[in-house]
Amino acid sequence: MFGTTERAVRSLSAVFYILSVFAVFGIGRALYGSKTALLCATIYLSSPLGILSAQFARMYSLLSLLSILSTWLYLRFSVKPRDSRLLFALYIVVNVLGTFTHIGFFFLLFAQIVVYLLLNRSQIKRLVLALTLSVIPYLFLWGPILLAQITNSGEGAAWVKKPSLSMLGDLLFIYGGAFWLVLPVLLYVQWRSRSESSGELGILTLTRIPPWLLAITLLTPILLSIVKPIFNSRLAIVAVHLFALSVGWLTGRGATYLLSLAIIALTATFITIARPASSTCDNRQMAVYLSQTAEDGDVVIFTSLTRLPIDYYLERTPDAKRLFEISFPAEIDLHPGYEGSFRNPARQAALEIEAKILVDKIGSMPMKRIFFFHGFHPEIDSIVERHLRGQFELQKAQAMRCSDGSPYFNEVSVYK
Repeated sequence: MFGTTERAVRSLSAVFYILSVFAVFGIGRALYGSKTALLCATIYLSSPLGILSAQFARMYSLLSLLSILSTWLYLRFSVKPRDSRLLFALYIVVNVLGTFTHIGFFFLLFAQIVVYLLLNRSQIKRLVLALTLSVIPYLFLWGPILLAQITNSGEGAAWVKKPSLSMLGDLLFIYGGAFWLVLPVLLYVQWRSRSESSGELGILTLTRIPPWLLAITLLTPILLSIVKPIFNSRLAIVAVHLFALSVGWLTGRGATYLLSLAIIALTATFITIARPASSTCDNRQMAVYLSQTAEDGDVVIFTSLTRLPIDYYLERTPDAKRLFEISFPAEIDLHPGYEGSFRNPARQAALEIEAKILVDKIGSMPMKRIFFFHGFHPEIDSIVERHLRGQFELQKAQAMRCSDGSPYFNEVSVYK
């Protein structure tokens, strides 16, 4: 409907991000009142993780919006469990959409049932029924694939690190951002304030739910990651709204409109000053580099996951070349978001044969140059390079090294 330009593709995430801000305000107003709700919405609005997700052409911004809606309906469910069959159905539908959006959504659902057991067991059967109906579609359609992914998780999640104190610091920053700069002022204003603010729902137990949900949603994958690393900063988007609401619960009495404006102003200033310029090795610039440097018939070999984004920009360059592109191992092109089990020692012989066949095929082509993208797995690069150097000459003067830019490659070698 809106085309496939970069701005159009990224804008959908921005729409989800804006809707999420309003949804956080709605929950905050129901729990704590309008002033605190504005603070909660401002914290979400200025969260570095929320801002980044709003720019990604990926599912994270949608995941956050669905997590907020699930939390909102869960809170209504907790207060008036028999209030509306429509709310009950909406809760299930939102949860179904959330499970199909990202597996991290399951940690939120787990937190919801644990918190309900701790704080309100009156309608536990009804909640269990709702959550069961929420996960059945996923288990039915994706259960076998999930089991296969778990089997191959050693490769698929190889880039995820075990939890550390530095991870905690990173998590606090991407959640709070500029909020941490005004926290001392907020605490001082709260200390000076003696009035209790009450929200629409006005139930003490209910106002404590967001901090409980936040703790369990985050601690569950973090503790699991001690044994098997699965937690990363992107998964944390599922609980950004819970962080914002928890801050409202802790510091709500000190919330003022001026503090919200200060957080927004600091965030805008930081984005303006710290926004990095385009790197020479990001995907967009590499597409420009290939369109200006390569010629029709040249070969491009990728040993990582960067082929698709570079192709996206190549297709939109005014002077796109007809290039022969291939990934190594070629299996990557069958599932461009997953590198495959290339570390398996039993595959080394097959990879050697695949590299020889590829280079022999290239040698029979009437091409001019070969652009070889080095990934971050030297053991894979070396297999191809040995065969390339046996038939072609390395053009050292034309090589490009990257100090930053892409998470998938760090150098481009040119052979002739």
